[in-house]
Amino acid sequence: MGRQIGDYSLNHLKAYQPMLTRKPVDFQVFWEEQKKKISNIQPSVTVVWKDYVIPTMEVADLVFESWDGTPLKGWAIKPKGVERCPVILNIHGYTGSRGLPLDYLKWISMGIAVYAFDVRAQGSSPDYAKYNNGSRSLGWMLNGIHDPDKYYYTNVLKDLLIQLEWINSPEALFNPTKLGVVGSSQGGGLALAIAGLDQRIELVVSDYPFLANFERALEVSLAGPYMEFINYFKYTDPQYDTYETLMNTLGYIDCVHFCESINCPTLMSIGLEDSVTPPSTVFAAYNYLRTTSKEIEVYPQYAHEVNPFHEEKKLAFVRKYWS
Repeated sequence: MGRQIGDYSLNHLKAYQPMLTRKPVDFQVFWEEQKKKISNIQPSVTVVWKDYVIPTMEVADLVFESWDGTPLKGWAIKPKGVERCPVILNIHGYTGSRGLPLDYLKWISMGIAVYAFDVRAQGSSPDYAKYNNGSRSLGWMLNGIHDPDKYYYTNVLKDLLIQLEWINSPEALFNPTKLGVVGSSQGGGLALAIAGLDQRIELVVSDYPFLANFERALEVSLAGPYMEFINYFKYTDPQYDTYETLMNTLGYIDCVHFCESINCPTLMSIGLEDSVTPPSTVFAAYNYLRTTSKEIEVYPQYAHEVNPFHEEKKLAFVRKYWS
């Protein structure tokens, strides 16, 4: 529970594979039960096609009513005139949003369609779930933290599961020939988690993933959402009496615990100056990936930020496996 300054050397990072002592013994049962809870729900999806400024793109504005009735804003974007093509589900970062259709032009230019939804309570989406926070921390990390079944990120992952069901259903707006998931930071961690939960996902791109190796993250992170926990302990539980309870809940959504179930091609990246998602937490996820088709790009001088050099590597990776 002590705080540290700095992270491991690159050689240490490449070999870093912490024991999964925080993975709950009923991890698989828990997620099978969560899937059963939403298995018979038919989401209501409102679709408004837009007259978009780029004529090679078809854009639909979506409102996706999730498993608890929460209306999630989204985009469906595809190459004009195409009904069957590879599809990417894009997941945004913490405090972010679905963005603008223009943000996905690179995928459209490659003949790939995109779905992008606001995560509940972020962007333009509300959150109809009720939480008992018990803290003064801003943000969502502690919402429902004392009960894994009602935790915020349990709800978010159920949103993603039901979105994937819809994307693969006859009611979806286009027919996916392949299915991938892409995200950075929060989106990167959720991309890994959902790929471990749904074996229909055929490709993952996860940049500097958040929600990884929480025990280590709380020791070395110096900025960003992990600090919500540090402030919780400082101002609400200064002697860490609830530490084990929190870590138990986080064990159910730690993306490292899903990586052993990922069999598809996976590309990850990390900057060694990243103090928000420390490199050791990212390598913990990478080193537990079971797929043999995995790559990680390391950028020594980059922090928690968009990397234009890596953007081209992502396109090349997708082309390599989807050409």
